[in-house]
Amino acid sequence: MKTLTLPSWKFTFSLDKFPRFNLEKAVCNHGFFMMAPNHWDPSTKTFSRPLRLDDSIRSALTFISQPPGEDHLVITVYGATILSSKDEGAIQSQVKRMLRLSDKDEQDVTYFHKLHPHAEAKGFGRLFRSPTLFEDVAKSLLLRFCPWKTSLDLAKALCDVQLKKVRMSKRKRANIGDFPSPRELASFREEELKGKGKFGYRAKDLIKLAKQVVDEKIKFDSADEGDYSKLKINGVGPFTTNTIMMCIGHYHNIPIDTEMLRHMEEFHGLNMRKRKKGPISVETKAKIQEFYKIYHPFESLAYWFELANSYEIKLGKTLGELLPSEYHHATGSKKC
Repeated sequence: MKTLTLPSWKFTFSLDKFPRFNLEKAVCNHGFFMMAPNHWDPSTKTFSRPLRLDDSIRSALTFISQPPGEDHLVITVYGATILSSKDEGAIQSQVKRMLRLSDKDEQDVTYFHKLHPHAEAKGFGRLFRSPTLFEDVAKSLLLRFCPWKTSLDLAKALCDVQLKKVRMSKRKRANIGDFPSPRELASFREEELKGKGKFGYRAKDLIKLAKQVVDEKIKFDSADEGDYSKLKINGVGPFTTNTIMMCIGHYHNIPIDTEMLRHMEEFHGLNMRKRKKGPISVETKAKIQEFYKIYHPFESLAYWFELANSYEIKLGKTLGELLPSEYHHATGSKKC
C-alpha cells in the first residue's frame, strides 16, 4: 500500500487489565468488522481503518496489532511524524470503544464466561463495534431488508462518497475514505447516495439521522450509558433498536430477523412458523427470548456466539481467516 510510505506515529496500549484479550477474537466476531472502512488482514492479524483526530474532522489511517505473546497493542497512525496528546487520546478512545476495552466490558466478559463455558473456551465475549455510536446506528440501518452483500456494498458506498467530498474540499488529500461523520453525512444529497448503490429509502433515513444529530435533536452519549431503546429514529424498528442496544453493551434483547429464525430452525431444530409479510409475532419473539434466558443478561451474546460458529462451520475457516472477497458468504442466506 502506498500509504505505508507515509510518516507515522506509533504508541502502545497496555492490556494489563485485560489478561484474556486477543485482538483477532475481539475483532473477527461480528459482521461490522467486515463493513467499510474496516479492514482485517488475516496474514498479519492486523486491523486497520481511518480514525478521527481530536477535531472530529480530520481522519488518519490507523493500524492496530498485538505482538504474539505480548500484553499490549501497537497502534500506528499514518500521516504524521508526531501526534499531539489530544489526537493520540482521540485515537485511543476510539480503539478502546471498538475493542471494548473498559472495566465494564471486562466485567461483562467475566460474567458471561461463567454462564457460557463453551464461549470462554473459544475466547468469545467481546462483540466488535464501531469507533462511534453514530456509526453503529447508521450501519444498523444498512442491515434492514436486504442481503448481507448489499449491506457491505452500501457501507463501502458511504465511504466512497465521503472520500470524494474530502478530496473536493480544501482539506488535505485523503488516501482512503472514512465512514462519514454526522456533519458530513448531513451534507450528502439523496441522489448522491442512490447513484452509488442500492440505498433506496435508506438514503433519506440516513441523511435525516445525520441532520438530527447535527441539530442536536438526537444526542448520543459518548460514554454509551444512555438508553436508546425508545429513541425515535426514522426507519428503526425492534430489530434495529436491539442491534443498537447490543452494540452499546445491553445484551438482553436479541435482534430478531429472518436470519435468527433460520438459525433457530437449523441450529436448534425449533419450528419457527414462516411469515409472509409484516413483523415477527410477539409469540415468536417470546419463544426465542425464553430459549436463551439461561444466559441472562447476555442473551444476544450467546446467540451471536452460535451464529458466528455456524458461519465458520459452513465456510470451513474462522472469520479471521476470511478474505474481504469472501465476506458476503458469511451469512445463512442462500441468496448471497
